[in-house]
Amino acid sequence: MVADEPRAARLWVLRGLSVLVGLAAVGGCELALRCVPALRPTPLVTTLAEQQDRVLKSIDPLYARRFFTQRYRGALIASGRMAATPFVEDKRDGAGRPRRVVFVGASTVQGYPHPRRLAAASFLEAMLKDACPGQQVQVFNLGITSIGSYAVARVLEDALKLRPDLAVVYTGHNEFYGLYGAGSGTAPWVQALRYRLGLLRLGVLAERIAAKIQGDSVLSQSLLETMATRGLVPLGDARRASAAAGLARNLASMAQTCRRRGVPLVVCTLAANDSGFAPAATVPCADAERAAKREALFARVTAGLDSAAARMVSADVEALLLDAPQDALLHYVAGCAAAGTGQRARARLEFKRARDLDLMPWRAPEAHNDAIRRIAASCPGVVLADVAAAFDADAGGNGVGWALMADHVHPSVHGQALLARCLLEAAVTALPAWDWDLERVHDEAHYRQLLGDLRVESVGLEQAMAELMGSPPMDQYNRHNAARLRRQAHAGWAALTPAEQRGARRWQQHRELGPLALAVADELFQAGDLERARQHYSAARLEAPYTPRGDLLAAVHWGWSVRLSSGTLTPAERDTLEAALERAAFVALAPGMDGDYVAMVRGVLLHLLARHAEALPELERAFASAELRRQFVYSFFPALAAELVAAGRLEEARARAGLAVAAAGGNPYFAELVETLAAGGRIGPPR
Repeated sequence: MVADEPRAARLWVLRGLSVLVGLAAVGGCELALRCVPALRPTPLVTTLAEQQDRVLKSIDPLYARRFFTQRYRGALIASGRMAATPFVEDKRDGAGRPRRVVFVGASTVQGYPHPRRLAAASFLEAMLKDACPGQQVQVFNLGITSIGSYAVARVLEDALKLRPDLAVVYTGHNEFYGLYGAGSGTAPWVQALRYRLGLLRLGVLAERIAAKIQGDSVLSQSLLETMATRGLVPLGDARRASAAAGLARNLASMAQTCRRRGVPLVVCTLAANDSGFAPAATVPCADAERAAKREALFARVTAGLDSAAARMVSADVEALLLDAPQDALLHYVAGCAAAGTGQRARARLEFKRARDLDLMPWRAPEAHNDAIRRIAASCPGVVLADVAAAFDADAGGNGVGWALMADHVHPSVHGQALLARCLLEAAVTALPAWDWDLERVHDEAHYRQLLGDLRVESVGLEQAMAELMGSPPMDQYNRHNAARLRRQAHAGWAALTPAEQRGARRWQQHRELGPLALAVADELFQAGDLERARQHYSAARLEAPYTPRGDLLAAVHWGWSVRLSSGTLTPAERDTLEAALERAAFVALAPGMDGDYVAMVRGVLLHLLARHAEALPELERAFASAELRRQFVYSFFPALAAELVAAGRLEEARARAGLAVAAAGGNPYFAELVETLAAGGRIGPPR
């Protein structure tokens, strides 16, 4: 027995050495792979171009891929969206550094289902610029669709490298069905380990190998459908407590991270569509007669109630609730009945009960807001933005509904603006040292016009939301919402002008050419609707900054819209064109960028700014390209003709007009334009 002890000891030593050798081998492989740039995880911020002391950087949308490495049935789960956000930074330390806010979260932060320029981050940036006159302000929209609070905390860790003055977090709706949420049933430490291993070069290599073996195809079904396969979350399920605890733990971690870096943190309570969205799932009813009564009552309230019918429904549903107090659908019916009889407080209470009892909790239960409020009260340096209370107050009656929500949890444009105003109030509390002038902040209508709230996009949004409400897993009790949204979309489409409809159809066929706003703007411009064209071009530039078409070409046509409608430029309009010239200088540095295209853009912008000596060489270079003449002759020939005539080169203008006529399929507009300019006339709209 004694003789066996040394042998056992040697065996344990050998085992230990084997483990150490294995770990050393793994560590050596990891260090070796760090020499391979292609295996480096995509950083949050990437450098696009440098020009003297200025650097064009951008939030890299591929950063979001690190959270979407899970597979389902052999295919990758569809990746969440993240917006590219270009910004210019001065390389000199401290030179003109703007005030920065990082806004992290999931799809509500990202702006879904709206264009990103109508997200709360954009409203907040516009409000902060007004409230802090003379200061540069940047609000970084770092929303990634479909991620839970653990992933949001990781985004915040990386976002602090931007050296923000303030961090804002809106998270908690995805704790059940979002990636890294409690609904997966995976222990928090396992999720953390999986994420950290995925960032190792070995983890990246393993994923590349898996892609080779299993393929890199992405699920054709939507992310919503995929997450719905996690099924129902019963009221007594441990995942409910785990979700709330995990949210609190991750928020506390974010608070600690921000405190170490000296960055104030704003956490937000969560708003949801209580009065308009019926529960996605409710408890089954074993009694067929009672089930039929429940369905009949639900059908009555969704069809609309007068006060007499509402009183009858209220009495019937109260009787059913006695036997089924945890039936989410019955509480929703009770809320509708209370609203129909003017019992607003009762209606709000019943709608919130229905949300808390929903067995498919796409909307965060009230326990999540309780956790958020506790963190704000207990963690130093944390300020609460009580978004839920603000939405309730704005709803002003039966509870938050479709006026504030685009679907079950994502705010409407009005809701995004209200969210931004809540954040502005919290920022004032979190940053008392800033010089605030809140009287300069405008009303919502001003910012909606500034950011480009376009009716053609609203039509597409309503149609998309109709499809969402009418498809699994939302369709069981929300088909009436799908039908209503479909009717609204149809009426909205009919109200569009023919030019808006043509632009929308063209965009559906050629989405790769730029945002919807740009396609519609071009049709409006050709139809002579210059004021609307100008609004849509402005929206396109906000939606696609530092892009050849969505920004630069839109700036060219925006300038023509101004010139043709008013004839002169205001100082603010000149500043817009000067800013477009600065952007063009950066875009020109992009790999593979067509120098002739940039010359065309610069030439028109310089012409509109009356910088004639600089404009003419650029325009002549652009016109020498047969391809540019074919694609963009209407965009830049008028400027070239005006510059040539003004320079006393009329015959050259006539000769080039002939080439322009040929490029446009025989349209005599160009030859006639030259003669009009020679006679002292002005440039007119293309035809």
